[in-house]
This record gives sequence, structure tokens and C-alpha cells, in this order.
Amino acid sequence: NPDAEGLNIPIDLSFAFHTDAGTTMDDSIIGTLSIYTLLSDGSDKFANGENRLQQRLYADFVQTEIVNDIRKEFNPDWSRRGLWDRSYSESRTATVPAMLLELLSHQNFADMRYGLDPTFRFTVSRAIYKGMAQFFAAKEGRSDYMIQPLPVNSFAIAKVKKGEYRLTWKETVDTLCDRAQAQSYIVSERIGDGAFRQIAVVKKPEYVAKISDNAIHSYRIVAANDGGVSFPSEILALGEADGSKGEVLVVNGFTRVCAPD
Repeated sequence: NPDAEGLNIPIDLSFAFHTDAGTTMDDSIIGTLSIYTLLSDGSDKFANGENRLQQRLYADFVQTEIVNDIRKEFNPDWSRRGLWDRSYSESRTATVPAMLLELLSHQNFADMRYGLDPTFRFTVSRAIYKGMAQFFAAKEGRSDYMIQPLPVNSFAIAKVKKGEYRLTWKETVDTLCDRAQAQSYIVSERIGDGAFRQIAVVKKPEYVAKISDNAIHSYRIVAANDGGVSFPSEILALGEADGSKGEVLVVNGFTRVCAPD
């Protein structure tokens, strides 16, 4: 593939993320539009000879993933707008497969009820990534691709005995994708104010940590598979103080960062 501006950085795709303008007079959704450009300077070929029609496949995969996931998770009536062949600079001048996404209307109240929700943004961003992965798999004729797993949940630490603690967590099943199962878990540790370092890779969602000092030991878990790694879990810490008179149970009940249901 062509290099970026002579910097020897290989570029496989170009993606322009937009939010469209426009309002409705009621509470309906404007929805998601996907745009590609078939001809550039009258040619339907890229500089490397590949057909520019693959841009349509790319734009279709991404739009399909977004709309399907939004309909399953947020609103079954989310609108799928057109799949346009238009001469926009972002998709016309790129020398690799390119597309423009108009995710929603930033002027329309019904769209922005979702657009300001962090969980919606995460779902959409992951759908874009999945659409890109599907495009590459289709282009290369592969069916064995994997999607990186979701972050683990229910991370907890319980004391087994002095100097020994059991770390447990649960896999977060991706209900929108059957190719994102976790195959292993990476356990990382930080001692005091130091940096995190990987201390173990385990197959099951548990790990026994052993400590022999009074420092604060912090832990985080990352799920992994052949598609990559998840975002890290929240960080939990433990420590044994001299003269300790007991244990304290800490429960994090804060799991929602968006508006109320």
C-alpha cells in the first residue's frame, strides 16, 4: 500500500468521521449515512491498480455494523440512510480505500439523546472497528478473523491467608459479536508508585497473588485473543499493614457513566 506522505508509514484505509446537520419536526431519528467515491479523475482504479469499487464494500460493512448494533442495543428504529457514491474530497483523493461516515445529526434532539451517551459512543466505535475487520477479511478471502475481546467485569480481590490473595473476574460476553471470546487473561501488577508490569498470563479468570511486604500492590486485568487485547479492567489494590486490626470490604457500585435509564 502507498506510504503516507513519503514517511514510510503503510496506510491500509482512510476513514472520515462526521456528524451530519439537519433537524426533524418531530422526535424521529435522522440516522446513519455512508459515503464513498467510485471515480477519481475519471478512473475507477487506485494507483496500485486495485479497483476503487472496494470502497463501496468497505462503506457498506461499516454502516451495516453500526446500524445493526445500534438497533440491538439502543433503538430498534434507528435509521439506515443511503450508501452514496459522491465526490467528496476525503473519499475521492485518498489513494487507499476510503469512506465518510455521517453517524447522526448533531442538530437533531432525537439523535443527540444517544450521541452524548458514552456507552453509545463505545458501541459505535467498536462497530466501526468490526466493519473494518470484516472488510479486510472479505478482501483477503479469510473467514478466520477474530475481534478483540471486551474488558472484563466483576474484578475482585479476596484474602486467602496472610500474604496470599485471590484475584477473580468475569469475561464480558460480546452479545453483538460471536468472534470476540477471550482466550486468555493478562495480569499486571504495580508496586507502590511504580509502573505496571505483566506478571502472568492465565486461561481461567483467577490468579493467586503472593506478597511478602507492606507495600501497596495494584492489579489490572486485560482479556486477550487472536484478534488483540481488550481495554484494561479497573485497578484494584491490596496491602498488609503492620499491626492491622482487621479487613475492610470495599464495593464499587458505580457502573453507569451516562444518563439514567
